[in-house]
Amino acid sequence: MNDITPQQARERLAHAEAATGRRDAERRVHAWATAGFGAVMGAYLSLSRATDDTPLEQPLLVAYVLAVAGLATWQTRASRAWPRHARRAGRIGLGTTFGLFLVAVIGLNIREAEQKMDGLAPSENPWLLALAGVVVAAPMLLAAVRIRRGDPR
Repeated sequence: MNDITPQQARERLAHAEAATGRRDAERRVHAWATAGFGAVMGAYLSLSRATDDTPLEQPLLVAYVLAVAGLATWQTRASRAWPRHARRAGRIGLGTTFGLFLVAVIGLNIREAEQKMDGLAPSENPWLLALAGVVVAAPMLLAAVRIRRGDPR
């Protein structure tokens, strides 16, 4: 009863193949955007601490806001749908990244206050700042990998 002609079968197959290509493109867009958000947050943490009380402080903040806005705009325009579980993975990654961002800022502020109390000029170790940036970015980068690989089902 559900017999279809060879032409209809070819059309259905072509439609299914096109949908698979779109899903892969959607996963790629969302994965790159998620990784970009994580990298921007990690880089901002490190660079904002390194440029604290310098003329570069305000331009860095402007660049951060523009990078986040640009990524969000690109993500919404380049994709029409959310891949399966991408929204959840992105939110978990963002929440974890944000939590680690706060912990890193608090830890670095405590370290700076201790240096001041010891009578030292506050200075940041570049390796510590780089490590903090990588740790902050890691959850979003892992979420991006999860999104790119897609749903295992």
